[in-house]
Amino acid sequence: MKQFWDRFTKYFSDSPKIFTGFYLSPHYFCGASLSTKERKISDYYIKTLPQGIVRPSLNEKNIVEEEILKQEFLKALKKVNARGKNIALVFPELSQKTFTFSLDSLPHSPREREQIIRFRIKKKMPFLPEDVRISYDLVSKESGIRAAVILTRKYIVQEYEEFLGRLGLKVRAVVPPSVGLVNLLNLELDEDYFLLNVEQDDFSLSVHFNSELVLYRQKRFNLGMEAQAAIKDKVKDVIQEVENTLNLIEGSEKKKDFRFLVRCGMNNTEDLIKEASQRFSFSFDRIGSVLKVDLNLKQAEKLSPILGMLT
Repeated sequence: MKQFWDRFTKYFSDSPKIFTGFYLSPHYFCGASLSTKERKISDYYIKTLPQGIVRPSLNEKNIVEEEILKQEFLKALKKVNARGKNIALVFPELSQKTFTFSLDSLPHSPREREQIIRFRIKKKMPFLPEDVRISYDLVSKESGIRAAVILTRKYIVQEYEEFLGRLGLKVRAVVPPSVGLVNLLNLELDEDYFLLNVEQDDFSLSVHFNSELVLYRQKRFNLGMEAQAAIKDKVKDVIQEVENTLNLIEGSEKKKDFRFLVRCGMNNTEDLIKEASQRFSFSFDRIGSVLKVDLNLKQAEKLSPILGMLT
């Protein structure tokens, strides 16, 4: 599966060596630089963003307040002591979609394969735009083929690239958080795992066996929820989706034993961990606790998608 993420990373560029990266979410903004010799974190920056500067979408403009975001990037570039103009960018999860599905067979022609995959995606997204780009990985199974597909819009990626280009930066790798996290965990872990990535507005669940993406789900929280009043409802929503996913995996994959990892950009992470630990029999580990970095837990979790692109 590592090759799949590598191909996706290179879909828009040739990905030279990169020592600086940024993660742009609707609620916070962070960046990090690595030392050129040891490739260890040398500088980093984490800042809360005012609401409404970035609105992730697969169908609409993402950067709403360009001038404010420009000033934040200029501050961050000084703080992280950027190594050159080449950077990696992690953009919001809701600006892309990931699908997994099974197929009986596929033709050898890449063009015909993509046509079939697009047809399957259209069953889930009937109004699939013509300008979407897809990157996919195929894994043979006894019962057929499993496909893991990432879908993006060319103009959304270009929006981020052009914005940063006006700051004199060249985006050499552009990916959603899930790709950065999988890259990172495949380097750190040698086991099957269930990855839960929770942000303020949305969360994603993915299951990985032998570095293979078996299942991916993405869900947006009710945006009408107030931040504090909604914590309990958000936790309940996540727990229910975890339970549904576990039941599906146990039924389809006949597998129960794997590590459960949580990355939480949402406040009150402890409430989620506590509720999950009481509800399920296995332990929940925060991603920051498994990383070999000189950062505290909160910092490690915020920066983890970037570290997956740089280390």
